[in-house]
Order: sequence, then C-alpha cells, then structure tokens
Amino acid sequence: MPGPEIITDRLILSRLSAADSASLFAYRSLPEVFRYQSWEPQSLDDAIGFIDGLACNLLDTSGTWFQFGVRLRESGELIGDLGVRLLQDGQQAEIGFTLAPSAQGRGFAAEAVAAVLDFLFERLGKHRVFASADPRNQSSLRLLQRVGMRQEAHFRQSLLFKGEWADDVVFAVLASEWVEHKSIG
Repeated sequence: MPGPEIITDRLILSRLSAADSASLFAYRSLPEVFRYQSWEPQSLDDAIGFIDGLACNLLDTSGTWFQFGVRLRESGELIGDLGVRLLQDGQQAEIGFTLAPSAQGRGFAAEAVAAVLDFLFERLGKHRVFASADPRNQSSLRLLQRVGMRQEAHFRQSLLFKGEWADDVVFAVLASEWVEHKSIG
C-alpha cells in the first residue's frame, strides 16, 4: 500500500518515492534548510537512502517515520515534505515539516500541516499530535501556533545537536482543541 493521499486546495500530500530523490536533495541540502534539522544530505545517494528507509505505509510507522511529499496540486512539483511518526501507544503522533525556500512565505506549510492534523484526528482518531522545534527557528514556531498548536514545553540545552547543546520547544494539540480551532478559524 503506497500510503494515504491528502488533497487540499493547492496541494497534494502523498508518500515520497525514489522519483523524488533529486528534488528532495535539492532543497534539503541547502544550509538554510538543514540549519535546524539533524539530517544533512551530502549526496543524491543520501536522499535515495533516506527515502528507502522510510515506512511504506503510515499505519505501519510505530516508532518510524512516514514522509509525505508536499506537492503543488497544479503542477505536481515537490516543494517540501512532512513526516509523521505514530507513537506505540496508538493515540499520539509526532509531526515534522520541511519546505523548500522557494515555496516559503505563501502559506503552503500551514496548509499541509493543517491537512495532516485533520487526517490524524478525523481519519485516524488520534488523541494528541505534537511537534518539536528549535526555538531559534521562529518561522516554524509561528506556523505551529497559527495552525492551533500550543507550546507545552521549552527544554533548555536538552539536545546535543551538531556538536552543541541546543534548546527544544514542544508544541501540541489535542483532538478536542483541534475541533475548537477549526470551528473558530
């Protein structure tokens, strides 16, 4: 099973495939993109290996990541990716997202994250979804707030990241909060 496909007004979210390797490498290898991410692809082979190592089916991701490719609905162009990891408790999920710089600032990331939250809560019945971010990445923090997530924690120097101790901020939203957020906005 190739995994779910989520369609929004402007985007199609579907499983990353080997055909996406070159596009994924093109934006994920940019210093401004990998600055706040632990994965820094050094070659196209790294991107191929990354995709090969992902879960094939979202429902089989307990403890591993399923990666949606974020594509423009009009052209099919890959502009980013959004990962989902289902926790072993069966009720929670973690998300993470990356968008190519050329696609930033137009609301695509918020549209993709909101669509995945909708999917996780409404189709999969999850109780809580969370995301972890570097507090220096202000655009990600603003995006998480914009889609209705709230800051739950700020862990000081809790991650050894690229040879330095870094802070970690956790945002989350409960299913009940998501319903309320959608009714307001």
